[in-house]
Amino acid sequence: MGLVPERSSRLELLDERSADPADLRATLDDLARTNRWLGGRRALLGALEPLLLASESPLEVLDVGTGGADLPRALAQCARRVRREVLVTAIDREPLVAALAAGGAPSRSDLRVLCADARRLPFADRSFDVVTASLFLHHFEHRDIVVLLKRFLRLARRAVVVNDLRRHVVPWLFIWIASRATRRHPIYVHDAPLSVLRGFTGGELIAAAREAGAQRFSLRRRLPYRLVLTLEVDGAQA
Repeated sequence: MGLVPERSSRLELLDERSADPADLRATLDDLARTNRWLGGRRALLGALEPLLLASESPLEVLDVGTGGADLPRALAQCARRVRREVLVTAIDREPLVAALAAGGAPSRSDLRVLCADARRLPFADRSFDVVTASLFLHHFEHRDIVVLLKRFLRLARRAVVVNDLRRHVVPWLFIWIASRATRRHPIYVHDAPLSVLRGFTGGELIAAAREAGAQRFSLRRRLPYRLVLTLEVDGAQA
């Protein structure tokens, strides 16, 4: 395995079969810890906070493939901290995941969780200021990623923000060892290292953005091994 291995096409366990509620809850909790301690939350909020601060009206956000909705909750907390308003719609295609996400968050007016498929989104064009996708696109092959980005760009009024993994042997080895040493759930132990191998290089995300028709975009590396791709929507204010 080189420092930047070939992108894996193997399916993660959560993509292959449905887990029982207890297994799924434990795995979602492990993913939330990963986002909190390994930069996922910080990477997303760093990209969205300037949009929050620049918005005089509530910032309407669609979070696709939300999992346990830990990142939408963190965004809502960030909005309250900087004294701005946000309205987050968090979606997941799996009914059980969506139910667990909704049940794990107190009922709030700034966050709703829906069951919906990213490939058949039930929203009109320009329904949201921002569309976000965190640890989501790596579940798809390149051609499907391009199609999804095109749909996200149609839905967004201002920007699309992708927060995902940078493929490299260092994070793969770290998560392989750490997940076992800390006795995480077996699904997480299997899926987390594989997620790194299904992650991206910067060039791969840039190629997808261009093929999706994005005219203005930026790619930033965030420690330790995250990539944040921001696509600006034509006509949106910078």
